[in-house]
Amino acid sequence: MILTPASTALRRANRRAGFTLLEVLVVVAILVILSTVAVISTMTYLETARKSRAQLQCKSLAQTIEAYYVNPQSGNQYPTSLQDLLTPPFGGGSMLKNGQDDLVDPWGQQYQVQFIQGQDGNQVPLVYTNAKDGTPISQYGAGPLSKMQ
Repeated sequence: MILTPASTALRRANRRAGFTLLEVLVVVAILVILSTVAVISTMTYLETARKSRAQLQCKSLAQTIEAYYVNPQSGNQYPTSLQDLLTPPFGGGSMLKNGQDDLVDPWGQQYQVQFIQGQDGNQVPLVYTNAKDGTPISQYGAGPLSKMQ
């Protein structure tokens, strides 16, 4: 049999019709690496979003505590606990839009409140919680900005 350029090209085409196992494994390895990077960055983004949400909820609770304080029926007293915002002793409905849900942080823990000395010498509420990784979060910020002692 005499090999012609046409028959050689035809044999090469038949031999190269599919991918080799090595090529498939390389592509799968690249996809696994890319998906791992995507999952890690997504989880980091979600944790950052939870921390931001917790800080905003702390701000909202601190404003609600101040609203409780300035209410003439409260006698210029701060609430003894965050539960007092749900059922104020001076009557009326809950001061929180979502009720008990507003007292729970994104990690399922209860927010805490303590009263600290403000710049003007008066006591001010510090609403705080801790993230899953232990980062303190308050209405002032997260980590060192949180003013937690």
